[in-house]
Parts: sequence; structure tokens; C-alpha cells
Amino acid sequence: MAEIAAQGGRFLVVGLANTLVTGAIFYLLSTFLPAWLAYTIAFGLGVVFAVAVTPRIVFLTRPRAKRRAAYALWYLVVYVIGLGTVHVLDNIVRADHGQVVVFTVATTAVLSFVGGRAVLVSGVRRGEG
Repeated sequence: MAEIAAQGGRFLVVGLANTLVTGAIFYLLSTFLPAWLAYTIAFGLGVVFAVAVTPRIVFLTRPRAKRRAAYALWYLVVYVIGLGTVHVLDNIVRADHGQVVVFTVATTAVLSFVGGRAVLVSGVRRGEG
């Protein structure tokens, strides 16, 4: 449990930096681009950062290319869920611009940590690193 808490703390720091930057990009771009496109651009930039930084800093591991690819694929799943969230909140619920951004970012952040831990840490423990 202490290990998960430590990883969670590191994820919060790294994730907060990534989230603040990509959230700001999402917010800015969505003022003149469709929300789905702004989200896609911001999320893509965040994935590049996360795949490069998260394994080593958050989970203290150096995964092989196969694990990094699996982590990137997990991010594609998170992206689709986030895109669905944007669509529902923006087009169906007609939520406020800021609410769309905050709720989408919160949802994808939680999924990113859980999936990252499952992909990057559990396999290493089983010797699949």
C-alpha cells in the first residue's frame, strides 16, 4: 500500500504538470476549434510526455518497448473515453466550457494512473518487464 501511495504522489506531481499544460492547451484551442479537435491535439501532446516520463519517474521502471507500446495503447483507450466524455458533456448535456474541460481531465487522469500501474508495474513483477 505504501508503494501505491508513493506512486500516486509522484503521479500527482508529474500528472499535475502534464494536466495543467495540456488542460490549458485544450481550453485555449477549444475557444476557436471544435472541442473534439482541441481535446485531440492536447491529449496527443500529453501522451508523448506521459509515455516518455511516467514509467521512470512515477513507477520507477524502465519498461521494454513492448510495455511502452502497451502503455501508449492504453492511452488510446483513455483518449476514446475522454472523447466520448467531451461529446456527451459538450453536445448532449451542453455543459459549461470549463466544466467540460475539468470533468474530462479528471476522468482521464484517474484512468491514466490505474492503467499505467497495471501495464507498467504488474508486468514487471511477473518478469515481463
